[in-house]
Amino acid sequence: MTHPSKRALLVFSFLALAAAYGLAQEVHLDVPFVPTRYPVVDEMLRMAKVTKHDIVYDLGCGDGRILVTAAQRFGARGVGYDIDPERIKECHENAEKAGVTDKVKFILGDLFQADFHEATVMPMYLLPSVNLKLRPKIFRELKPGSRVVSHDFSMENWTPDAHTTVEDDEMTHEVYLWIVPANVSGSWTWTTGEGGDALRFAMEVTQLYQVAEAKVTVNGSSAAVKDMKIDGENVDFAVDGKAAGKSVSFTFAGKASKDRISGTIKGQIDGRNVSFPWKAARKPGTEKRIDEEPTTYY
Repeated sequence: MTHPSKRALLVFSFLALAAAYGLAQEVHLDVPFVPTRYPVVDEMLRMAKVTKHDIVYDLGCGDGRILVTAAQRFGARGVGYDIDPERIKECHENAEKAGVTDKVKFILGDLFQADFHEATVMPMYLLPSVNLKLRPKIFRELKPGSRVVSHDFSMENWTPDAHTTVEDDEMTHEVYLWIVPANVSGSWTWTTGEGGDALRFAMEVTQLYQVAEAKVTVNGSSAAVKDMKIDGENVDFAVDGKAAGKSVSFTFAGKASKDRISGTIKGQIDGRNVSFPWKAARKPGTEKRIDEEPTTYY
């Protein structure tokens, strides 16, 4: 576990002082406004690989600097939510100064009520408790391959896909990146090849976040599954075993979309190189939540 940065400690100190001295505000803020320094903004957008094709949603957008920078530098569209009217006013002013009002919009509202289905990138500078409260909504609403990038605060047992630090004014800032994984849990079947090369596969997958384990049969015989990797919508793994007395060794590469995976199988049957299209279907009702600890691993 990483230690809190000085910046993070400032946030906690602010909350402690507000509680101790009754510093009430006209609106209830789940997170106090502490702007992300521009070097950290730059690193967040770099790690998320923001382009003109992205739609960036900033929940708790503050003065709008992340969205304005993403629009100005990369041409990305953006939507910001903040519950503080003063912050929204600043957002509009900053967007106008930067000449990006056609690319960004700002909404006065509760970030927990935000609809972010269309987001492809979500930067956050919230608090650990707020991150965890948002996490189930992230898995319900964001599409596989969407990037979540957080300043200073992690997502508990959801391991980041990348993590770095930024030094600024003698402060160390943590930056975390997660790529939302496709949910490939459940029971899958597919058939490949023709004639003597016809193979029937059945696979059971358990998954926690982007980490998955599986067991598979090939023509009814158990085979080993190795190196299963889920990167957004991309699914890759290898299978070694026996099928109808033949040695088989395959690598699978495909893209998951709801209850389907489509791609290519390459490998060997008894030492002979083969390549087949791969179209797998998931048995209805076998999918499980992947942001909860599974009860069984393979």
